[in-house]
Amino acid sequence: MFAAARQSENRNQKSKIPFAPFDMLGISCHNPSPMTTSSASPTPKTQNAPGITLRGYILVMVSTMLMSTTAIFIKILLVDYNMEPLSLAFWRVLIVSSALALGLFLFKRAWFKIQRRHLVYFILMGVLGVGLHQLLWVNSVRLNGAGVATVLVYIQPTIVALISVRALGETFDRNKALALTLSLIGIVLVAQIYKPETLNLNLWGLIFGIGTAFTWAAYALLGRYTAVRYPAWTSLFYAFFFGALFLLPLQIFAENPLSLGAQWGGWAILFFLSLGPTLSGFGLYTIGLSQVPASVVTLIGTLEPVFTIVTAYFLFNERLDTAQIVGAGLILFSVILLRPKTPTETFDA
Repeated sequence: MFAAARQSENRNQKSKIPFAPFDMLGISCHNPSPMTTSSASPTPKTQNAPGITLRGYILVMVSTMLMSTTAIFIKILLVDYNMEPLSLAFWRVLIVSSALALGLFLFKRAWFKIQRRHLVYFILMGVLGVGLHQLLWVNSVRLNGAGVATVLVYIQPTIVALISVRALGETFDRNKALALTLSLIGIVLVAQIYKPETLNLNLWGLIFGIGTAFTWAAYALLGRYTAVRYPAWTSLFYAFFFGALFLLPLQIFAENPLSLGAQWGGWAILFFLSLGPTLSGFGLYTIGLSQVPASVVTLIGTLEPVFTIVTAYFLFNERLDTAQIVGAGLILFSVILLRPKTPTETFDA
């Protein structure tokens, strides 16, 4: 699907288009504009898969740090405010998509425009990578426990690495193979699934868990495809927009879609979660997908549970055992293996 679409694109250089809220930080999307001055219809441009830039590498690292904090706020909403998981997923996605719609309307209305032939990629990115992923993740944690669920979702880098070779023209070298192996071992140690009490395996749990890996891989692959053709904020808006549309009718299965009620503290946390680490984390992640190969982006993403346990250690005094520290070190080393050595140096995708 990706290869056929890629062959039909015109191969031109990308133009750099900043997104207004990030201009002050010196962060731009570095994506092609979907609009041309000579035609009312968008003409996205494409290029061969670029190498890894230090700037893109850092953006993905920062996005991973931001998204690692979401688990803390989600836990507070689920435990302290008794918010239903299905409702939490919907409201979180809806708030992000609404904020993006407002931002594009105020600053870059032209970025709403996409070519009809690319619509299916945005729909799949939203339905699979955002909406369905949220549902599968919640159920994977419920059935498998957090440790096993974490390990299963981080099968994703392997899936992306294998598919991106064929679909996106990326390469698979010894460094990537070693990084994948080390990161998977590290995830097992960090999640502590070597302890019998953390294992709670059943067929449906495995199905949901592996499903989370494939849906998150879908976001990375589809995000990579769209991010090199459109501004990253266009990709992000449509992903969350279609994700919200997917989750909306499912609210009939929620006992109380407005379970927060008049708990204004809970609403404040929900809005902060959505507009803070979710929007900024996914935003930088999607920008990173336009500058770093999808297989590398997903490997850097394995640092998320490491950042989470470190945050929990400092905020909640949760203990880290030796195996977790070793696992965190392996994951960190696997990410360092893929780093560019200078700001201008790139490695082949």
